Amino acid sequence: MNGFISSGLSLLDSQELILSSLYLDEETLLADALQIILKEERTHLPVVSKEKKFLGVLGTADIMESLTQGKFDPKAPITSYIRPVEWLLPEENSLLFNFNVLITEGWPTAFVVDSKGEYQGEFKFHDNLFLLYQLLNDLDFYISQTIEAVHNAVVAIDAQGRIVFFNPSAEKLLGFHAEEVLGKPIKNFFPDSLTFKALATGEELRGIPMSYGELNTKADFLPIILGHKVLGAVAVFKDITELEEVSHRLNSNEKLMATLEAVVENSYEGMVVIDDQENIVLMNQFFLDVIGVKVQDVIGKKINDISPNSSLPQTLKSGKAQFGETWHLKGRDFIIMRVPIEREGKVVGALAKTLFKNMEIAKMFAKKVMRLEENLAYYKEELGKFHSSQFVFDDIIGESPRMKKAKSLAHRASQTTSTILILGESGTGKEVFSHAIHKSSIRSNGPYIKVNCAALPEDLLESELFGYEEGAFTGARKGGKPGKFELADKGTIFLDEIGDMSLGMQAKLLRVLQERELERLGGTEPIKVDVRIIAATNRDLHKMVMEHKFRLDLYYRLNVLTIDLPPLRERKEDIGFIARGLIEKINKRLGTDIQGVRPESITHLCAYDWPGNIRELENILERAIVICDEAWILPKHLALPGVMETITLGAEQTLEYALQAAEREILDKTLRRVQGNKVQAARILGIHRSVLYKKLAKYNIQG
Repeated sequence: MNGFISSGLSLLDSQELILSSLYLDEETLLADALQIILKEERTHLPVVSKEKKFLGVLGTADIMESLTQGKFDPKAPITSYIRPVEWLLPEENSLLFNFNVLITEGWPTAFVVDSKGEYQGEFKFHDNLFLLYQLLNDLDFYISQTIEAVHNAVVAIDAQGRIVFFNPSAEKLLGFHAEEVLGKPIKNFFPDSLTFKALATGEELRGIPMSYGELNTKADFLPIILGHKVLGAVAVFKDITELEEVSHRLNSNEKLMATLEAVVENSYEGMVVIDDQENIVLMNQFFLDVIGVKVQDVIGKKINDISPNSSLPQTLKSGKAQFGETWHLKGRDFIIMRVPIEREGKVVGALAKTLFKNMEIAKMFAKKVMRLEENLAYYKEELGKFHSSQFVFDDIIGESPRMKKAKSLAHRASQTTSTILILGESGTGKEVFSHAIHKSSIRSNGPYIKVNCAALPEDLLESELFGYEEGAFTGARKGGKPGKFELADKGTIFLDEIGDMSLGMQAKLLRVLQERELERLGGTEPIKVDVRIIAATNRDLHKMVMEHKFRLDLYYRLNVLTIDLPPLRERKEDIGFIARGLIEKINKRLGTDIQGVRPESITHLCAYDWPGNIRELENILERAIVICDEAWILPKHLALPGVMETITLGAEQTLEYALQAAEREILDKTLRRVQGNKVQAARILGIHRSVLYKKLAKYNIQG
């Protein structure tokens, strides 16, 4: 038995045995002996000489045999009826050792004698059973606290192959929750597990390489053996890149002790545990080697007698954990963690553990952490750029009176923290206004988060806005996920198409507006948020309120500052300015060099009503730029309803022939403009990619 098990069982070694003092003197008469046996309801009693030497036992079976044979003499001494037995145990034996002897040898009882052979009493199984249970329960507590400091992933099974231990590191590594697997056959979850082989053969399998996702581990599969019996098996997955707390106790103390032997003694770290009297109750082999002592020399001794500079007593007194302190011993430096062991709110011990075997590993680990922190800072900065606003007020083009009024009101609104409602048809620039308001506000350094309320069904929208906790629903991300409101903290959230939000979601949004707090899906704790809300819609919210399709209280909360954006058909004087800005933007994206739009083309653009507003204008201009082979956009390049390009028909040409010729020319020019990119060409032409491929094949155009 190795040092770890010896140190654990030392808690039992010092326990005083419960012995029965009842015995018969060798001169006791047979009738008196029978009366005593019957009165005490015993099947036998030990017989002791005048010199206190154990002679044997007198049992009811022995007396009954003499009766049946007609040899029973009630006045005879019992010496001739004594039956010698081998049920003797030395006084120095421990409680656990005595139990093992009784179980292994099949003895019904045992008699204890001292070194001189003098009788001390009878060791009765049932008298000592409760004492053993209490002691094992105390030992179980110390072992459980110890295993919580081991960071390896551990899975244990019983003799029937059922999972009886599945710690948090195993949950993280193997992808199952403990409550899913405990008590169930391991084959249900890991059909090819080598744990079965260790259970069946009783042999150890060590250093088996295993991969789980991005983690590479080496696993040990070890049988759990007590005496000569295999009680189960344990799989230990070693991942030395991180430290994980280990929790959960095994169902029996024997299994727990055997599991700890495999886990702690194979750990890469040193470990020592003291009780509430500062006595050492456990020290693994690594620590023993570092200090240069044997396990029998330290168990039960004061920690400061073994390691005078140890700070574990301070941890015991303060009840506070210490991490990352250095410990210098015999020319070696270690990084130590010390944690108190608590039971029912009371500190009952303390544990010290080395985090690294030497400082070189610690330095390498520190460098990795620093690199991770640098990467984290970089990605945070990049994420901030991604979530920052892209437009300012100078990007909003328009000189019409209504547009000037909208820009002026938006600029004033940006200097407040009030909720803003932007109204306008689709394509009028509501999102651009929200960007500009955020960029001009005191929150401009905070995040800008956009959410399209019409793009997601209600259940997905709720988790998107408010986030969710782990296990909130099937497929929920491990660890949960923050919602858009949390991501927008100290910044602005833009809720586009809010008129499409369901009444149920409106009620939840109202709470955020009123209380400035939310609860994640599946959560119970409120989360405070500091967010400026800008909402937008192309619907008539007032009419929706009258029709009971939009909450009146939410409408009042949103309608603090309202900015009404005019459609393009009501500010046609801005079309020329807008077209100039859009051509500049499209030229940059496509790498083209169109100079602008001719006045006669502007006339055509102004003659159109623009139901799609600026978004439609941008699409028309992009298509014109792609097919334009001149420096300026002419009316013939504009694909507007009511504006038809003149096509001259020859004497033999039909309408179908002319249309096909025009279609072929447009396809050819579009492909040349986008340098053969068929995805971009299909998008510009407003057709599906499969349709484009058919037309290219029809006209034998090589992309």
